[in-house]
Amino acid sequence: MSRLRTSESPGYRLYSFPELGADADVLLPYDLVDQLELEQIERETARREEVKRSMAVAEEQRIARMKEQARTSGSPPPPPPPPPKHLSPLEAARALTVPSYVPRPSSDTIAVFDWNLAQKRFHALKNSPMTADKDLLARDLRHFAKAMAHGPWRSVARPEGWRDALASLAAEMPNFAAVVEAVQRAMALADFTGQPLMLQPILRLGEPGVGKTHFTQRLAEVLQTPIHRQAFDNVQTNSGLRGSDRHWSNTAVGALWELIVLGKHANPVVLLDELDKGERGGNNYRPVDALLSLLEPVTATKVKDLSIDFEFDASRVLYVATANEADRISAPVRSRFLEFFIEEPDIDGRLVLAHSIFQATLERMVPQEDLRAQLTRPTDLQICRLAWMTPRQIRMASERALGALVYAGRDHFLDSDFDVLKAQRSSEKKSGPSRRRDGHGGNDGEDPFPVGDGRR
Repeated sequence: MSRLRTSESPGYRLYSFPELGADADVLLPYDLVDQLELEQIERETARREEVKRSMAVAEEQRIARMKEQARTSGSPPPPPPPPPKHLSPLEAARALTVPSYVPRPSSDTIAVFDWNLAQKRFHALKNSPMTADKDLLARDLRHFAKAMAHGPWRSVARPEGWRDALASLAAEMPNFAAVVEAVQRAMALADFTGQPLMLQPILRLGEPGVGKTHFTQRLAEVLQTPIHRQAFDNVQTNSGLRGSDRHWSNTAVGALWELIVLGKHANPVVLLDELDKGERGGNNYRPVDALLSLLEPVTATKVKDLSIDFEFDASRVLYVATANEADRISAPVRSRFLEFFIEEPDIDGRLVLAHSIFQATLERMVPQEDLRAQLTRPTDLQICRLAWMTPRQIRMASERALGALVYAGRDHFLDSDFDVLKAQRSSEKKSGPSRRRDGHGGNDGEDPFPVGDGRR
């Protein structure tokens, strides 16, 4: 079964280290790549400043030689040149520049912010800032310099061969066939009109363990666009997507600003995970209410990040939500979604899902294709053992099996590599599991797997 391959995993991006060679690409978390790119801008600015200083020093040395020649004839000696100045983060940020004109857009791109307003904001930050916070000012300058480096244009994912890729996804996860069909229709309409993809927000309902989160990750791979997971099981504010208030001491930009304005795509996939658990936040605040303007195409064209205090277009974001209990979602929020109830997969679907999750785990844990080629795929019996687990358990079991294989120096899996692990006290390892008075073991009915990172 063919499976679309991409160079990036959800939540991760490939980052090139030029000093290590052309092929030195490393898979790093999205936030770390963003920080490295910002630091690269600072280093480049510092390099240009160093070149200017070197030229100035060379000129001073030339003048000094001329004065030395004059001194030998009775002139006074010239003053020594000033020592090189170390730039502070704010000084380095002030030295950043942006294009004076709008760069030409490439194909399949749209403008996600107003160029003229961004230019005014950048020059105001440099010449007449409205804040005395040096760290905040330096951050804003770096963000606008990065955002404007290639203009306001961001690409809209329109992968070639999407029909075959989506058909493969429907065969891979048949219980999501209706969701895939909705995406196929939207993609076909975008191709017909030549307009960017517009997909109505999708809400997948169903019991835990049917693969809702894994499907979203695979959909992002098929659409070749980044994915961000916004969990609502323990959320207290809406700062995750739109940033925290600028007046807070620990203010931070939101995920939408990071993904769209500082990123490369106008239509990332945003997974609103466990939406039914976000009805109540701190002080009776309802975090899901912040989604109302984001889920409406008209109001989403002017979304303001609260930390950077600047508007941008987030109307092309592909929102995919998961929930177990639809009744716990408020009617105004729920009405903005296209709902699908996801049934548990049958045995054939479980086998396909187990193989898909194992393959995704393998590619994430072993990104080097040449190393993956050295490993023998699991047997059908081993895939069957995985098929009866939940998607989270399949992922965790696959990670343990890969670790066991490498640790033992083998190129093939053993059945025991996929065994379910249960926690035991040290005394139980010697005398066996303790017995309760009712005759049952001490771990009766408990999930043998830890919670992990909350993914299904």
